[in-house]
Amino acid sequence: MSKINLLVAIIIIALLGSCGFHVPHTNSAINASIISSRNNVFSDELQKHFNQNIPQTLVVQVDAENQNQHTASYTLSKARGYTLSLSVPIKVFNQRKKLLLSQIFSANMHLRKMDAFQADRLQIEEGYQQLRYLIIRRLLRKLSKLNEN
Repeated sequence: MSKINLLVAIIIIALLGSCGFHVPHTNSAINASIISSRNNVFSDELQKHFNQNIPQTLVVQVDAENQNQHTASYTLSKARGYTLSLSVPIKVFNQRKKLLLSQIFSANMHLRKMDAFQADRLQIEEGYQQLRYLIIRRLLRKLSKLNEN
């Protein structure tokens, strides 16, 4: 019986790993102060990835994110696909206000249009959320390298 349980556990782990499942985590080595406008969704999501239990070593300035949606394909004069792009200008300073990084982080994705308007709108919102997460992962890698130096 234990061999079957082990085989089932291995199959489940392999399936979860292949679909992109991961356990949420905070970046334990970084804490930064974030400067942004009041209703900045990107900065709110970024704040969740910092460890609040260690001293802040960096200052991250997040400007307004730029969302673009372009029609990518047509079928019978109807839009059938979108290309979503998200870009976020970010500046990183040390505690002495020395500029360490100034970069526009961006990401793109292609979506197929759904038939229902509500499903289409939700798919687009989820697409932008995935793009935010992708940019946050890239930014955290850069911040880790800056924090080491």
